[in-house]
Amino acid sequence: MRRWMRWMSGGMLLGTSVWLTVTARAEETQTASAAPSAPAASTQSTAAPAAAASTAPAVPAPAAPAKPAEIVVLDDELPAGATTTGTWVWEAQAASGTKSHGHPAAAGLQQHAVTFASPVTVPKNGEVVTSVWLDPANPPKGIMIKFTLANGEETGVYWEGEEEVFNPGEDEEVWYYGLLPEFGAWAPLAVAAEDLGIEDASVKTITFVTHGGRVLWDKTVVHEMAEVPPAAAAPASSGTTY
Repeated sequence: MRRWMRWMSGGMLLGTSVWLTVTARAEETQTASAAPSAPAASTQSTAAPAAAASTAPAVPAPAAPAKPAEIVVLDDELPAGATTTGTWVWEAQAASGTKSHGHPAAAGLQQHAVTFASPVTVPKNGEVVTSVWLDPANPPKGIMIKFTLANGEETGVYWEGEEEVFNPGEDEEVWYYGLLPEFGAWAPLAVAAEDLGIEDASVKTITFVTHGGRVLWDKTVVHEMAEVPPAAAAPASSGTTY
């Protein structure tokens, strides 16, 4: 009886052991199949893509305009060999150098002039620039600059205030050029040669005219106006327009 029970007991133990072993292996297999597998390492490069090369051509910077050559016609003193007409008054107040010139302040038309020993040639695309100062305590009603050419022809321009004081005749080549500049401050008066038809012409005499008041005139120069190069056109866009 004990032998049979031992056999039965041993068989039961063996069966239980086998059953437990099989069950454990089945659970391990199920767990392994249920667990997510790690993704395979990607072989694709993660480096940032290189920036696309721009195909738009570079826009060149505009060239700086060349500084025009300047001829000083009149400054702190009369040019060598020059002659004058009218009463010249030299004063220490100046925009350039140490002196300016004028004539005694008086009512009505007053003038003083300089005639050069050698005529001054005004270049093509040139201009004549003169600095001027109008006395705010005794302002003029108008000012004028006249040019006498080597061939004897005369031309000029004038500036006036609210009142018209210059009345050039129909046969006079003298033109209105604008309002008077600010009183009490030096101002450059630029006269384009093209406006007067004196490009490539030779100027023999310059006359400085006032209508009343006190005016100081300073440095007078002749130069060719600087030509500003046109701006480079922007390249057409290669992108998509929405």
